[in-house]
Amino acid sequence: MIACPGCGANLRFDIASQKMHCDYCGGFYDPYVFDNMEKDAEKQKVYDTYVYLCPQCGAELTTTDKTDATSFCPYCGGASLLFDKISQENRPDYIIPFRRTKEDCKKAYLAAARKEILTSSRYKKKELVDSFRGIYMPFWSYRVEQKGEAGVPALGDSHHENGYTVYESYTLRANMETSYLGFTHDASRAFEDEISECIVPYHLRDRKPFNPAYLSGFYADVADEKEGEYAWDAEEACSEETKLRLKADPRIKQALSDAKIRSTELFGSYDIPTASAESKRVFYPVWFMSYRDRDQITYATVNGQTGKVVADFPVSPWRFLAGALLIAALLFVVFNFLLTLKPGFALALTSILLIVGMICAGKRYAKLAERRAAEKDPERMIRLNKFQTAAKILTGISCAIAFLVIIFDPVYNIIFYTLCLLQAALLFLTIYKTFRCQLELARRRPPQFNKKGGDDRA
Repeated sequence: MIACPGCGANLRFDIASQKMHCDYCGGFYDPYVFDNMEKDAEKQKVYDTYVYLCPQCGAELTTTDKTDATSFCPYCGGASLLFDKISQENRPDYIIPFRRTKEDCKKAYLAAARKEILTSSRYKKKELVDSFRGIYMPFWSYRVEQKGEAGVPALGDSHHENGYTVYESYTLRANMETSYLGFTHDASRAFEDEISECIVPYHLRDRKPFNPAYLSGFYADVADEKEGEYAWDAEEACSEETKLRLKADPRIKQALSDAKIRSTELFGSYDIPTASAESKRVFYPVWFMSYRDRDQITYATVNGQTGKVVADFPVSPWRFLAGALLIAALLFVVFNFLLTLKPGFALALTSILLIVGMICAGKRYAKLAERRAAEKDPERMIRLNKFQTAAKILTGISCAIAFLVIIFDPVYNIIFYTLCLLQAALLFLTIYKTFRCQLELARRRPPQFNKKGGDDRA
């Protein structure tokens, strides 16, 4: 809690003005004025916080404002967060303050929700979006240095010798010096990687030295991932970016042209001199909301700096059914009153629809399998893979038979229509499984952060 110098009331960080604001006397103050009041603020590595704990899932949030409880837990949708203790948290190196107000956040979410025509209207109610909470999420931000001699593989002319094709391979060498700043990864186990990877990027132009005053009126999640956990990912990502830049560099292209050789990745790998990543502890702003429906939870997040929305939008069974019936009715009218549907054309059409349906379903299955692997649910993933494999095999067999039937054109139309019905049944099963998969992707299990004691915070 930070007291107003004018009247002694509590100050809160005002997003619009980017200053500390007193709701009682209306005063505005620079946040760093209060940081300078602390003893040896620049030397301190920790700051004082109040820790709130969810009694249902064990989620832990911190704040600089002491209140008895808040309305709900943002992670599991539980009834409340209860005051747990006063603690000293590791001080981040810098922070990006909220730039988007709660009203901006609500408008951005509702705009995204209205585009999801198959999502139930209950996810678009204004009463729901009032439950958004401003949370500073901990991230590790890495700086990667690349300095030294880089090697670019190249391929020259080829010639035939003793029945073999012989290629001339080269490696272009050049000194390089570059650095990357801002590769980030969330440092909270509570904040799902799937969400955090989608809600970035954050622009570093708004970053400021950390000051606890920015937390007034907001919550902060606890950093419990070690700083070196994602250093290798940062180095790998930066190396891939450098490869693309080297391939597009006009000097490299000119050297290849002068030597009459061409670049290739088939005969060697790029040699990028990458130093170990330097990590910084940072806080990034996120508007966070959860909606609980029995034993399932949907999350909605909005980037507190850019306004980017990443949300779960479950498909409504009734809206899905209504849409399917509408499309079926339109197709019935078109094929019965506007077109003459021949048996061969009908079979070809159902085959194309089946292939398209399998491609769309395969993408959704892959995403679900990735999540199940992350959740360590191998049995569910094995069943999913078996169904996907069986569906692909049946699709391939049915389309091959359909192709042969269309080519040989048998006399009996019943053969065409029987295959059409079988493919339509397989397509219906594929759509149903995709629908179930989408529901499963958009709804998450309530988290259970099992605290086992000790302090493994980064």
